[in-house]
Amino acid sequence: MMHRWIALGSPRALLLFGSLCLNVLMGSYIAKQWIEAWSPPIAFRLAAPPRLIQFVAGRLPSADAETLWRIYRAKEQELRALQADYEQTLRGAVRLMAQPDVDVPALRSAVTAARDKRIRVGDIVIDTFLEAIPQLSLQARQDLAGRLPDR
Repeated sequence: MMHRWIALGSPRALLLFGSLCLNVLMGSYIAKQWIEAWSPPIAFRLAAPPRLIQFVAGRLPSADAETLWRIYRAKEQELRALQADYEQTLRGAVRLMAQPDVDVPALRSAVTAARDKRIRVGDIVIDTFLEAIPQLSLQARQDLAGRLPDR
């Protein structure tokens, strides 16, 4: 009896197959939506320098935090321009990746250009800290260093 129920031509088998297909389709859709919800958009990832400054400044006394913010604000326009340039280059790499026939040398070039721009953003953030640290109080520097014991 069971073999008749699962015969490929039977209506029940077709319904079962259709139901399975719909379940796979629905599961794929839900997984895609869930992954996209947890994946930050490019603009959010690019906002990392201000978030980093905010995180560090939050651990500093107010005068030292203001020193860090002042130095960051002096570099902020350059950072924003570099971030916009990085984002545009990254989007170009993504467009190349989505082409039907991937031009590997062009993709490699675009990814390398994006990496170089992102490194430049990181260099400016590092310069911000290197400029700020000598101006911070001893207590603030020790707090940032984790209060390493003197030996």
